Amino acid sequence: MYNVLSQRKRILIVGMADSVHLARWLSQFVDQHIDFTLFPSSPHRHIHPKIKEIIASPSNQMTVTIQPSSMRWLALPLSALDIPFNNFFRSKLLRRLIFNQKFDLIHVFELQHAGYLLLDTKLAPNLPKVFITNWGSDIYWFQQFPKHKQKIIQLLNIASFYSAECHRDIEIVGRLGYTGATMPVIPNSGGINLEEIPKHLSPPSQRKKIIIKGYTGFVGRALLSIKACELVAEHLRDYEVVIYSASLKARIRALKLRHIHKVQVTIVKKRTPHHRMIQLFSEARIYIGISLSDGISTSLLEAMATGCYPIQTDTSCASEWLTNNSYQTISNISVYSISAALKRALTHDSEVDMIALSNMATIEARADSIIIKKIAHNFYQTIINN
Repeated sequence: MYNVLSQRKRILIVGMADSVHLARWLSQFVDQHIDFTLFPSSPHRHIHPKIKEIIASPSNQMTVTIQPSSMRWLALPLSALDIPFNNFFRSKLLRRLIFNQKFDLIHVFELQHAGYLLLDTKLAPNLPKVFITNWGSDIYWFQQFPKHKQKIIQLLNIASFYSAECHRDIEIVGRLGYTGATMPVIPNSGGINLEEIPKHLSPPSQRKKIIIKGYTGFVGRALLSIKACELVAEHLRDYEVVIYSASLKARIRALKLRHIHKVQVTIVKKRTPHHRMIQLFSEARIYIGISLSDGISTSLLEAMATGCYPIQTDTSCASEWLTNNSYQTISNISVYSISAALKRALTHDSEVDMIALSNMATIEARADSIIIKKIAHNFYQTIINN
């Protein structure tokens, strides 16, 4: 049994309305007496389908409303208008919302959009309790830029509660002067629903797919992953390379892998349902996630849960979940280091099978959505009752 808040509470979420991470976070609280108000913090064309589903469900104890309601449609044009005006218009709307409604808590879900927007309301110190959750790169990556570092410190100064999915980030905010309460470290988009994992998985050594995270913008370095496949193309004749969340650059480079190097390549559609992605991971021998910055990476957890062998850069906090013997870490981010890791994972059958068992056991022990949901419930219990 989960603890249920004895009285209805009102929580303002400032976050991305099209984010699967926010959608999965909210879905953990459908049996709680919470009225969530969502203020979209970034431009979007569509509300995430799972958030829409939660809003429309009359069976939930929890409610979610988007306020002001005009932000369903105005988030994109207002965000564009706010670029030269430094969040002037949206911060005014958020300020008015906070003034007019009595919230028990403001939960900032991501820093560079949601957190900075709250700062721009200039309501501190006259705010309700503020709880901030940073995403994978919010602290680790942006702390190196002076203007961002200053804003991060300002945001930490108005927050009473903080959560991250990496101990790494907790250490960083401590160095930046944060003195408030720190919540237990959990995946910030919830855990892995083990009921969604296929029951009878084949050993990864028998699988003939390789999955690549296809981000190339911001900190993503998928082009290096694809180029690494080119270098070991002779080992990939019987394999299918599957690229998801592929940018235009990744798609173009994938054409070379397909037509010049004669490797079978599939580009997954951007809005592929989650159950289909889990199926792809369960059919894959190797997962490659290369970036300059990351948190745990939900994809990494899904790879572990399905026995898919991870190749991950050490700019994530994968090391907090995986031992050095249960994945290949990329410290020197280059096409040659990635290709060497890929070649090893393609040629060491017993190693990938043994690591699969270890990683799946880690997920069952530490990332089961039932366990994570209970911890997440205690977040709000602790904060609101404090």
